[in-house]
Amino acid sequence: MAQDTTGTQYAWKDTVETFTLKDGRTLAYGKYGAQDNPKSIPIFYINGTPGCHLEALLVDRTAENLGIPVISTDRPGFGRSTFQENRTLLSWPQDLLELADHLNIPRFGLLGVSGGGPYVLACLLSIPRERLVAATVISAIYPLSLGTTGMMWQTRLLMRIAGWSTWLAEKLIDMTMGMVARSDIPKLLKMMESQAAGLPQPAIDKECMKQVGKDETLTGAYLGSMKEALRPGSKGAAWEFWLFASEWGFKLEDLDSSRLTIWHGGLDVNVPAGMADKASKLLPDAPYKRMDDDGHVSLIMRHTEDILSNLLSKL
Repeated sequence: MAQDTTGTQYAWKDTVETFTLKDGRTLAYGKYGAQDNPKSIPIFYINGTPGCHLEALLVDRTAENLGIPVISTDRPGFGRSTFQENRTLLSWPQDLLELADHLNIPRFGLLGVSGGGPYVLACLLSIPRERLVAATVISAIYPLSLGTTGMMWQTRLLMRIAGWSTWLAEKLIDMTMGMVARSDIPKLLKMMESQAAGLPQPAIDKECMKQVGKDETLTGAYLGSMKEALRPGSKGAAWEFWLFASEWGFKLEDLDSSRLTIWHGGLDVNVPAGMADKASKLLPDAPYKRMDDDGHVSLIMRHTEDILSNLLSKL
């Protein structure tokens, strides 16, 4: 295991640790929340795409107040985690279990946001109840076979390109996000503001994103996370979008949904609520909290305490 504190000069400070998996790959992770509370079952935070462990800054303060230890990772090909050739969604549970064993965590919960949602669902299939106690997904993406009506065209286009060619998706991501992500935070802020003006996102999401440049923690959670995730390149992100657009290797109805809680915004245009509505019917034992006045971003930013408290009650 190694520790690195040189990743950023910002106030949120990136203290990242690395762990060598059995196959020799490096897995990077960060610790957040109440790490000094041994009585609480930890939560693994599974970030959105493209992102890395820094996104867990979104829940850091609230998790600390609630006494929840949080561990957040870089998936293969992002940040300091080694790219994994031909990985699938079902490759991830083994990596997570190896890290949990390394950290001496016998039981844990999962919190997956947006692109982290499919990985949480894969873990529900592969990890037994005695290890994975409870899971929550927020603004999660579901199989595209459920329909993409209401999804903004930019997201649909990226999914379609990735499903056809990861090489082309990699070049597109590098042109639109990657090159700027490897520059400085002020340029990232300008890019975000410019892109936000042209996106068909709901007003509540745009209002929340205005706070990113004004709050150091949010800057780290969104821009710092993307910057670090894409620092080694866009190959990992392209492969991940390909995974989302392809067959997942499992069906939603095969999952033990009694361990799951679904949160989704009714105004979401990144992942339209129609997808979550259909997914919830295939996951009948999972409580479905449809927040009609929230979008993709506002849901996690405005309801962090409610979401974490709900998950804590199930651990």
